[in-house]
Formats: sequence, C-alpha cells, structure tokens
Amino acid sequence: MKLVFVTFLVAFCTATGANEIFTGGNFRPNNEDILNSDQLKSSRRNDKNAVPDLLTLSSELGLKAFYLLVRRAGLDSMLRGTDSLTVFAPTNSAFDRLPQNVKASLHNPEVLNRVLLYHIVPKELKSGSLQNNKVIKTANNRTVRVNVYENQEAGQDKVTTINGSPVYKKDQLAENGVLHVVDKVLFPLTKGTALQYLTQDMATYSQTVKLLEAAGVENTLNDTTAHTFLVPTNAALEKLDPAQLRHLMNDSKTASQIMKRHILQDVTFHVGFFDNEKVKTLGDNSEELTVLVGPGGMEVNGNGTFSRVLLADVPVTNGVVHVVDTLLYKP
Repeated sequence: MKLVFVTFLVAFCTATGANEIFTGGNFRPNNEDILNSDQLKSSRRNDKNAVPDLLTLSSELGLKAFYLLVRRAGLDSMLRGTDSLTVFAPTNSAFDRLPQNVKASLHNPEVLNRVLLYHIVPKELKSGSLQNNKVIKTANNRTVRVNVYENQEAGQDKVTTINGSPVYKKDQLAENGVLHVVDKVLFPLTKGTALQYLTQDMATYSQTVKLLEAAGVENTLNDTTAHTFLVPTNAALEKLDPAQLRHLMNDSKTASQIMKRHILQDVTFHVGFFDNEKVKTLGDNSEELTVLVGPGGMEVNGNGTFSRVLLADVPVTNGVVHVVDTLLYKP
C-alpha cells in the first residue's frame, strides 16, 4: 500500500519553530550539552561498548527534546532503573510540530508527567510483540493501540504504528529495556469508547448521538469490538433538509443502513490508508467506501457522497474516530 502522509485539521498539525518546546522557554541544547550531562552514566562515557540505559540511549539517538523533558519531569531515575521497560520516544520534529498552546501546557508538571508516562510501558516489548490491534497498557494505566499496515511499495517493510504514529526506528536496545522511535507525541486525550467520546462533547455531536440511537447502532460504538468510526458532526447533519433529518430520526431501517456505512470493519489510522483504497464497512453486504488521499487531506466516497475528514486519529478504547464533515447519504 502506498502510504501517503497527509495534512489534517487536527490539534497537532500546526508547524512551529524548530527545537523550542516550551513557549518563551530556553530549550535549545546542543548535543555536547546532553552528552556531557551529569545524568549520563560515567561508565557509558568511558566505555562506548557498554549497553546504555534507556535515558542514555535516548540522548545517543539524538532525541534531545524527549531526553530533557524526561529530566524535567523527574522521570530520569525510572528510565535508568533496573525494571524492564518499553519506551515510545518521539522525534525532535514531533515535538516541534506541537501547537504553541500544547507546548505551553507542558509547563504544568502534572501534564508533562502524564504525557511522558503515556510513552512508557512497564515491560519489554520488542517489535515482534507489536502485533496488529494489540492494546498495550502504559505506565499511567492508559492504553495505546498497535497497528501494522501493509506497504504497497515494492520491497518496503510493513508499517507499524502506535496510536497511528509510525514507528521509524524499532528495537533500539538498552540494558533495561527497548526503545522505539515514533513520529508523533502521544497524548492520552480520550478515555472510553467511541460513544463515550461523542457524549463528552454533545455541543458537537448531540444530533449524531440521536441518529445513532435512532439507527439502533449506538451499542456498536460502545462495545469492545474494535472498528474505525467515521463520525459526522452536528454541522454535517445540518446540511440535510430538516425534513430529511426528521425522516431519518423516525426511520430506523434507513438510519441503520446509513450509520453502519460510517463504521469500517478494521481499525485504520490515517497512515494506513492509501489513495483510491476500497474499505469494507458494517453496511449491507459489507458495503465498500472509497478513500481518497492527497496533499490536501483525506475524503471518503460512499453512496455517491463525498465526505472530508476534519479530525483524524482520535484513539478510543474500541478503535479510532475520524470526524467527517458530511453524512454519507444521498436522499
């Protein structure tokens, strides 16, 4: 599958100035600053053949932002300890891409601690253990989802993702575990199922929830079976003629057919889609949608209607939510 990396209107897509992780903060260390840090084991500096701990390994891989944030959070002893861990360490550019308000939130020690612990798993998991749809509990008792996608480019390896973030370097070994380099900062933003995610923001999804209930499929968004959920907003439903929307609210058979069209059989984050891909839904006879991926974002075509993805890759306990701007329905 040809993987096309696209730009979405998501909370983490705003590019910012290089290397300055905190707004107004002094966050421009150079490699020498890190390698000469007292936090690095002296034995490692003297013996380049020694196996490093996870903290030292992150600095040697050039993951400066992650390394210094771990130290600021006081988690350095954890990554230098004897317990076996797995670390999903974001690249420097992943931190660079965070919007200023998100960077500013990391001034809060509690937020910083919570975000960093979300990148740590309290056991060693090498890449062979990162199987498709595996759900892993993190050090702060939250979960991340592993997905493995085929790569259609000849000779290319499969793409492994953590909450939709590609793993760029696998199996970087340390004396106390393993480190995998990822391309996004992982945020424990949501708790619960897809339905719980919607009900936490009824200002955006109240009509959507009503239509799901009318369709009798709300339990699908609330059970443990994992899917991809294409969720229209209230604004998407308001594009319909009011009489048409009222009709759907009172026609459970039609509403069910429509809403099942918005649920994909598999869990697919945006990096797992390719242009003109056919994807199976829970609709009648496994109705297929066509996914269109390009530099401007992603669209889905179903029932003769195009719907643009407004917000991609919202991880939920039973899959992933992509918010769309149009209901896949042609009266």
